[in-house]
Amino acid sequence: MTTPSETDTSGLRCYDKVVDAVTYKVPRGITRDARGRVWIVRVIKNTRLVVNARFTDARFDGVRHALDAAIIHLLHSGHGSLSDDVLQLSDRAVVHWRKRSGIGLCAVAYVTSPGRGRGGTFFLSTYKRVASGRGMEKFRLRLIEVLLSAYMKAQEVPDGPELMHQRVADKIDALLQSDDFRLFVAAGKRKADQIVVADYIANLDAQ
Repeated sequence: MTTPSETDTSGLRCYDKVVDAVTYKVPRGITRDARGRVWIVRVIKNTRLVVNARFTDARFDGVRHALDAAIIHLLHSGHGSLSDDVLQLSDRAVVHWRKRSGIGLCAVAYVTSPGRGRGGTFFLSTYKRVASGRGMEKFRLRLIEVLLSAYMKAQEVPDGPELMHQRVADKIDALLQSDDFRLFVAAGKRKADQIVVADYIANLDAQ
């Protein structure tokens, strides 16, 4: 059984978590400690712990109410992971915006492994090149490479058939014209602006 949240989580990245045979939509940044029967809100930004709180079932009169309290806390912290912040290529491949030292904000893809092995990380492009439209063909080819890698990892084969290559290319072409991609680029601008403000404040503090 799936139970909806009483708190609005639209726009947040969520995952399904089963507790006592009930499936809950849980935002990223919130985890469940089954032994302690507690929801934990924990967010790390730039290696710094910015949110850390615990919401027990006992204190909030049940699993659902404790989760709602955790979601509210996450929302008010301003550190919730927005769904626009990632570009979903498949169930195993996503693209994130990440700040890299010496380069700035970049689009980085991650492909999960079907087993317990490590997944693969792919550098795609800088935000500036994506936002300006420069180098989009190279960006497109890298996205195709990522999605093909996800397919090959899932099938455990060294290479995919030619038909799969064409289907992947068609999927990426459609994605680059979609609202999801436009929202992803807009999220990149939001992050780039946040980095500028953070750097400005850091420089002021250093003076």
